[in-house]
Amino acid sequence: MKINSGSRGSAPYRGGMSGFLSNIPEFDEGEIRKAQRIAQVRDMWKDLVEPIILQHTNNVYVFTKDGRREMHVYVDESIYAAELNNRRELLKWQCREKFGEEIDLFDIHISHGRSKRNHPYAEDADVQRAAKAAAPVVPLTEEERQRVEEACASIPDPVLKEKFKKAMISDLEWKKSE
Repeated sequence: MKINSGSRGSAPYRGGMSGFLSNIPEFDEGEIRKAQRIAQVRDMWKDLVEPIILQHTNNVYVFTKDGRREMHVYVDESIYAAELNNRRELLKWQCREKFGEEIDLFDIHISHGRSKRNHPYAEDADVQRAAKAAAPVVPLTEEERQRVEEACASIPDPVLKEKFKKAMISDLEWKKSE
């Protein structure tokens, strides 16, 4: 089989890209489309919820059944299922507005067994955590430390004053580092 763009005088391959790919052994166009849809749904879910929900998400499926568009979300703990349940209508609305996905049924499930250990978003969360951990802490200037001292001066208990001062300094350094 000769494949050519036609720029050198020979006829282009007439089957198109899918025709070409279908000649490759083990190629399954349906599986490719399925993998692309899975990636699309995962990206959509990543855009809809916060990282803490992603860390506890085991799977997300969007499909049509009996003429209705359904979204099924599996999480590893009931507290995250309860949080998603509270946001059910908001998430359906966001799917429609952001992605054009009209969700008729939004079901939340708590995973059991092996599926409870599946965390497709864990790598993303680990990368984000590592990036935050690698960010250098920016120390306070003398002037900023002086303001902390002044803010804590009215605390009568010396132990409480030191703990409060330490907490304020850590918080301000963290905010400065972002």
